[in-house]
Amino acid sequence: MKFLLRKGIERLHKKDTWKTSAYAFVPYQTHFGELCGFADDIVGAGQGFGWHPHQNMEISTIVIAGAQTHKDNTGSEGIVNENCVQTMSAGTGILHSEYNASQTQPFHSYQIWVYPKLIDVKPRHEQFIFKPNEKLNKLLLAISPDKRQNSAAINQDAFFSLLELEKDTSIIYKMNIAGNGVYIHIAEGNAIIENYELHKGDAIGIYEATEIEITSNETSYLIFVEVPMARGIKI
Repeated sequence: MKFLLRKGIERLHKKDTWKTSAYAFVPYQTHFGELCGFADDIVGAGQGFGWHPHQNMEISTIVIAGAQTHKDNTGSEGIVNENCVQTMSAGTGILHSEYNASQTQPFHSYQIWVYPKLIDVKPRHEQFIFKPNEKLNKLLLAISPDKRQNSAAINQDAFFSLLELEKDTSIIYKMNIAGNGVYIHIAEGNAIIENYELHKGDAIGIYEATEIEITSNETSYLIFVEVPMARGIKI
């Protein structure tokens, strides 16, 4: 079992008039296996990202607080909120916009980039909607390559899971595919992951493992992104 520790303070922090962000990776430059982007964004009321393009990238959004409007040039339009995970295959090319749906409250989300398994696929996006108690003290699979357990699809052998773990509770994470690695981010709280203590904003990448033990020191919200390790590690 091998580890890559990424403390929250070590992320690339940026702040401007409408957005505060912390980046665990610089897309196209650094990565953990096929995972190449993990942006922690807090967007001001009524603010957002105007129309912009993507190509051959799997882009997923996990909302922590608030709601975001999504529009793209395929004609899709919708709201992504705290009980929803959105995944998008940019494929041959897509234009989209993302805005805070509230005119009074900030919006907090993670945007996660994964390299695609197949390039130049038809652009698409999909939402996984869940109830909050479905991730309480158990792993909730939100995204997978084959839509198992009613999850949303991704064009990669990758698996996104959510977990809200109550204080002094333990759980075992099992790799879905042998040889994959998993990047575990602490969105809220404090937890022990294989003898490493992680706080809000911290993350750990684990590979060459089959099972991982997690124990919460306080009620914690964790995000798991399991990916193939074909590209290795470049931080």
